[in-house]
Amino acid sequence: MDLISKYDLIEKIVQTTDESILLQVKHILDEQEEESWEDLDPKLKASLKRGLAQSDRGEVTPHEKIWPKLKKKYSKK
Repeated sequence: MDLISKYDLIEKIVQTTDESILLQVKHILDEQEEESWEDLDPKLKASLKRGLAQSDRGEVTPHEKIWPKLKKKYSKK
């Protein structure tokens, strides 16, 4: 699945008010979380830690600002 499709899916999830759909998505994702932190690749762990630290310091770009740029960059022409 390409990046635009993933962001479209995220947007649909955020916009839905149907609790049964949200619970189904949560259930599916929870099943995927069986992999533990210890099982992750060290490079991925380091990247996640850097991202969380950046977020904690407020070094983030709001979705509303980045989404139009991503959509333009990755949309099929």
